[in-house]
Amino acid sequence: MAVCVRCELEMNQTNGCVKMSIKTVDGELDPILYGSETRDEPPPANHRCHDCGAFPGYYHHSWCDWEECPRCREHIFSCDCVLEDPEEEEAV
Repeated sequence: MAVCVRCELEMNQTNGCVKMSIKTVDGELDPILYGSETRDEPPPANHRCHDCGAFPGYYHHSWCDWEECPRCREHIFSCDCVLEDPEEEEAV
C-alpha cells in the first residue's frame, strides 16, 4: 500500500491524483494527464499506470516514475526543469 503525499489517498484505490501545478524553471505549469504523454502510445482504456495506479485521463500521483515534465516532456523525476524536491514534498 502506498499513500500519495499530494492527495493523501491510497494510490491503487483512487482513479488518480489531484491537479497541482508543477514548479519549473519557467514558472508553474499544469501537469500532464496520464495517457496524454508524448513519449509513447496512449495506454489502453482502463489500464492503470504501472507505477502510481492512475487511470488514463487522470493525473499521476506524486513523483510517479512515468509522469512527464510539462516543460521538456522527459520523465519528471530525472529532468532538470522541476524545482521541487520530492523528499522535501514528502516532509510537508
